[in-house]
Amino acid sequence: MTLVKMSIAAVVTAWLTGCAGNMGVSLQEHGAVLDNADQARQALAQANSCCAGFSEFQYANLPEGETLLSLDGKQPSYRFDEGMSYFAAYRLPKDTGNLYIRLASQVGKSVLQPKVIMLDGNFKVTRVLGESVFAYQPAHLMDGDRIEGKVFVDRSMPGNPASETYMVVYAPADQLSGSTTILHPAKAFARANNTVEPAVADPVIPHSPWGLVQIVVTDMAKAQGIEAVFKPEYADKVALSQGQQASTAAATTAVAGTALVATAPSKPAPAMLSETETFYNSQIEKAVKAGDIDKAMQLVSEAERAGSTKAKSVFIDAVKRSQQK
Repeated sequence: MTLVKMSIAAVVTAWLTGCAGNMGVSLQEHGAVLDNADQARQALAQANSCCAGFSEFQYANLPEGETLLSLDGKQPSYRFDEGMSYFAAYRLPKDTGNLYIRLASQVGKSVLQPKVIMLDGNFKVTRVLGESVFAYQPAHLMDGDRIEGKVFVDRSMPGNPASETYMVVYAPADQLSGSTTILHPAKAFARANNTVEPAVADPVIPHSPWGLVQIVVTDMAKAQGIEAVFKPEYADKVALSQGQQASTAAATTAVAGTALVATAPSKPAPAMLSETETFYNSQIEKAVKAGDIDKAMQLVSEAERAGSTKAKSVFIDAVKRSQQK
């Protein structure tokens, strides 16, 4: 029984590594970007604005899948509303369904606090996404400590920006004097092993105008199950970015009442062992309880491919319970 569970856990971990955008970023290879916040600030103090406005930015095509952005003095700079910042400008993928974009700013000796500006095809600002979207996430599996946010580009929902074409990523100048407190590795180890956490101080990481940002773009028309969960979250984030009160009741109704859309396999998967089904169901419930919807949905997809008939309903029930708290 134990060997079965261990082997399943290994398979799940490997699968998550491939599908969740976990890139296993080696921070040692990017020390020049992450190691010296003071040097980055000094470089920024001497930078000049590249352009008169967003229409003059040079936009790189952002592909589906994974992109690793090294934002440093080699990137152009621009005087945003908050002040001068280095930035990266992207054109979103064309001919896709709704997009789910995950941005994770990696934590080293310094960290970039991200901000994102979304623009339509005429370079008009549609949304500005900052601290209401991006938050610190401790290291987990192949992901290191990071400041992470999720952006949903809806190309169909009435009332939402339907023509978002460009995305600009930068570190706002008004955040550069701040810092982010991360979980001490010894405490993280203790939590993972259910032991007493040591009495050590959590590291305080200074913000920097330079940083290393992992970007993962998913076409939701191709990604089973994601759209049903992230539409209501997107609606909340839009309201927050516009300074309005988000409607949690609407999100609850949408999540609880929407079943995940699955594509029927051409051949039915063999029946899953009851022990394996129980393992997956418990991991799905645990992920939802922890608020890790990404992981929960990935487990649902993996379990169904392995022959599960209950994973989807377990996920939906767990989401319903979490919304009732």
